[in-house]
Amino acid sequence: MDTHHLKQLVQALCAKSYTQAQLIEFINLTQKISLGYLKYQEIIGKRICGEQIDTDVELQDVATDCIAELFTCDEEGHFIQLKRYYEPKFAECPDLSDADVMILTRRLVVRKTKQELSRIFRERDPEGAKIVRNIKVAVRTSEKLAVFSEWGKEFVFYKNGLCLPPDQPVDIELIGPYLRRHRPPIPEDVLHARFVEIYSPGDSVSGAIRKLMQMIHDAEEYQNFLPMDVLAKLIRRIKLEAVKEKLDAEDAVPTPLDILESKEIENFVDAAMKKVEKKIYCQYLRSQKLDEGRARIYSNALRDVLFDLIQKKDNSSYFRNLRYYMPHLTQRDYRQNERSIFEYLAKVAKREFRRRLRELL
Repeated sequence: MDTHHLKQLVQALCAKSYTQAQLIEFINLTQKISLGYLKYQEIIGKRICGEQIDTDVELQDVATDCIAELFTCDEEGHFIQLKRYYEPKFAECPDLSDADVMILTRRLVVRKTKQELSRIFRERDPEGAKIVRNIKVAVRTSEKLAVFSEWGKEFVFYKNGLCLPPDQPVDIELIGPYLRRHRPPIPEDVLHARFVEIYSPGDSVSGAIRKLMQMIHDAEEYQNFLPMDVLAKLIRRIKLEAVKEKLDAEDAVPTPLDILESKEIENFVDAAMKKVEKKIYCQYLRSQKLDEGRARIYSNALRDVLFDLIQKKDNSSYFRNLRYYMPHLTQRDYRQNERSIFEYLAKVAKREFRRRLRELL
């Protein structure tokens, strides 16, 4: 995009005096900035699209999702977020150039993209998001752990008694020898094997991280740091293995009371789903807002939502529940075409199920 008139364009958007061509031009600009940031994140190793084959198309969809909220309008048709961001800056510095406005626009779009990526990550993988959050809390509250950033990635290291300036970014060049950057990274299979030896199922995430990073610190033949994503992946793997071992060790033979309660709960799920299916028929099938195939998919996915609730997975992702039956569903399609109806029906199903469940308690 030729940015020689960017300031004028942004001011027109804020003043609600823009043309349709100007709006499209600015949307295209913000999408390109967001897409560029997402591609950079993929290059440095962050899996934005998971195992998607056509990552370019998926990244374009994610970029569109990330910037969509910037163009939310109030009742009078003003772009709320754009006005709130740009107008104080124009008031403070009336002489801003087009280049200055481009810098401001990049900051706005990258910040918004980061926020939306966090939301998408939490929605796709709530357990993974929880582990990353716990890792960051463990680092922040520990006197022996610290973090540094490089090329857009975060790395955790065991600082032990190393003195670092408080409230300042870590100078990587200064502590390079301590980090043993000239050494190779510890192989993942070696890392896993050594962590298994020191991990206890009773360890909190914070305690497990401190144990692990001290072990890395003592392994002088390797680097004294780990990427945040590798750390999260390892913690998840170890915790899943511990849970599996615990379940395998337990007596799996159900008691008559277990069987009775299980059948009662299944009956409550069936009863709740009958009400939901009636609502689907009355409100959506008869008005042709849903076809029969989509209605069956919704019904199956909503039943899974209720069983997630029974298994204390109430933070599970509606998007993931629905995508199980619609493998090609993207975040963009979900938000545009499925979200409003499906999430409304999920609320109805949960409310009805909880009401019936009180009879058992």
